[in-house]
Parts: sequence; structure tokens; C-alpha cells
Amino acid sequence: METGLEHNKEGRQEMKRMNFFASMLVLWMVFMSCEHKELCYDHDIHAHYVRVYVDENLLNVTHGFYNDDYVRPTYNSPQILRLILSDTETGRAVAERFLRTIGRDKRGVYYEGHIVASPGRYSLMAYNYDTETTRVKDYANLSTAKAYTNEIATHLYARIPSRTMVDDYDEAERITYEPDHLFAANCGDVIVPAHADAVDTLTNTDGDYFTAKSIVRSFYLQIQVKGMQYATSSVGLLTGMSGSSWVNGSGMDLKDNVTVFFEMQPGENKATGLLRRGTDENSTMTLYTTFSTFGKLPDRENNLEITFDFLTTYGKPYSETINITDLFFTPEAQQHQWLLIDHTITIPEPPAGQGGGGGLNPGVDDWKDIETDITI
Repeated sequence: METGLEHNKEGRQEMKRMNFFASMLVLWMVFMSCEHKELCYDHDIHAHYVRVYVDENLLNVTHGFYNDDYVRPTYNSPQILRLILSDTETGRAVAERFLRTIGRDKRGVYYEGHIVASPGRYSLMAYNYDTETTRVKDYANLSTAKAYTNEIATHLYARIPSRTMVDDYDEAERITYEPDHLFAANCGDVIVPAHADAVDTLTNTDGDYFTAKSIVRSFYLQIQVKGMQYATSSVGLLTGMSGSSWVNGSGMDLKDNVTVFFEMQPGENKATGLLRRGTDENSTMTLYTTFSTFGKLPDRENNLEITFDFLTTYGKPYSETINITDLFFTPEAQQHQWLLIDHTITIPEPPAGQGGGGGLNPGVDDWKDIETDITI
């Protein structure tokens, strides 16, 4: 007589045989579906070569300097580009890749790599990913991706007495860092073909590689200052600027009104022709900078102001605000992006008994060489 234990044992063996035959059937079906297909990849989804050139022709940054003796703004070529293919209807990203390989030819610097996508028509966007101050939000949607900069750190307000030591300043004012150059390439109609045996190259509507151009502009600005020896530092605040720009090439955000913060530095002494020298209180010096912006808001035609904030050597802050609306329409500004302010700021002398000097314009004429032995 067959016991229950023996019956269960035979049942388990039968179940194992059925599982084995089912597994073999699945493997056979997989093998047949993969026949003649490399690694079982779908022929309709494969890699596409992409090359993006970066146009580094930047006024007041890589060329077009107002004065070659002055300190040039810090600039480094991008190290990496973010490449995105988006749905042409919704703008939503469907494929993404970082381009890290950098090359150079007679056209300039380019970034290359491969992106995987199925056949179809897409919108393409690429931008440099390694900026210090410029941020990009909503990058996964080409329709809403926007570049912007953050508001300045709280401790920097100690250097702008025009905003912290008066009662009538606008508390809603957003004071932001100036943006780094953001290079963006856009193409609204990129065709991804179906090729099973070769890696194709994605191109723009002209059949060429893509080119990324900066959505940021850099302006050179200068003003004359008398009494520079009484200042330890100076910053500028420029109102009526846009705080953001659409990465898809639609331009700056016309509703985003900000004030841009930037550092100033001393240049040429008009009396001696020397840089950063001279303590003659009757002489003037050039105060200058190169600042960057997403653009000047077009509706700010009658109220474009720049404020210069100084911290003096005798502990008293000094500020002066100038309307420079008309300056943007001068030939220098239109052709070269130079803002040459025809005005002289006079920093007050220190009160009697409080001394002065030793600020941004230290004198060196009275220095003497001293030779002596040092015991070690």
C-alpha cells in the first residue's frame, strides 16, 4: 500500500519535471526572439552621435576689452554639456546624456558623445552644466527650463549701506549674483532615423552640427572717483535687469526684475597714468568692472539706476546713485557693450583727527628699501 509520504514525494518530483519543461520552453522562446539580434537589443533603439560646438566669441570676456592693461574677467571653457531630447508636443525630456569628450578643430571647441533614442522627431537642447553662479531649473521640460542666479548671501548686505541704512528702500527688491555665461544650443526639429547597422549622426535642420551660444551678455563699466585713497572696497548695484532667461532660446524673462550685484576695482590714476597708485587727494582714478547679465528689461527705460557703495577707511559708508538709462543707447554701449559713465564721484575726506589713506589707492612713493641681516 502506498503511504501518504510516498505520494507527496512523487508529487514533488512531478512538479519539478513540469517546472523544468516550462523553463526550457521560456529559454527557447527567448533564444528565438534574440536570433540575429546583438545582445537582444531592439533595432529601433540605438545610439546616435552628437557634436555641439561652443561659440566663445564673448565681448569684454574673450575679446573686445576696453583697456588691455586692466584685469580681465575670469573665464574658463565649459567642461561638460547636458544634452536633452524632448517630445516636440509636450516639451518633456525623453532622453538625456552628458557630453564629456572635448575636441577642437578649425571651427573651435566642440563636445561630443552618443545618446540613445528611438526613431522619431524631437526637440534638442544642450547647455553647459558646470557653472558656478548660474542655475537651471525645470531642465526636464524644454518649454519651461530657465537659467537664473540666486539672491546674494546675507553677509554681503553689510557692504551695501544704500540698502540697509535707509528707511525708504524697497524691501521687495531682489539683489542677485551676476550670472556665469551659459551656452545653450536649441533645435526644434531633430530627426532620429532608424538604422540597424550603423551609428548615425544627429544634425540640425541645415544638416550641420549644433552650436551653443551664450544667453548672457557681459558689459564693461567705468566711472571716475576722487578720494579713492579713503575707500577700502566698492560694489555696484544695477537695477532694471532680468534675473533669468529661458534656456530654449526664447530670451530673458521680462517679468523677472532684479538688481545685479558686482564688485568694483580701481584702475588708472588720471593724474599719473599709473594703475592703483598715487595718494594725491586732488587726482581721480578709474573705478571699473566687467559684469554679466541676462539682459536689460525693455520697460525700464526711465529708471535704470546704478548705485556705488563704498566702505571708507575711517569707518563711515558712502553711497551714490546715478541714472544711466541713456547710457545704454550710446554707440559705445550698442557696439562694444561699454558703459562709460561721464561723472566723478567724490568720497568725503575723513573727519579731522581720524586719519585716512591706505584704502583702494595706497601710495608707494615713500617706500624705501632697507637692507639688514636676519638671524635664523
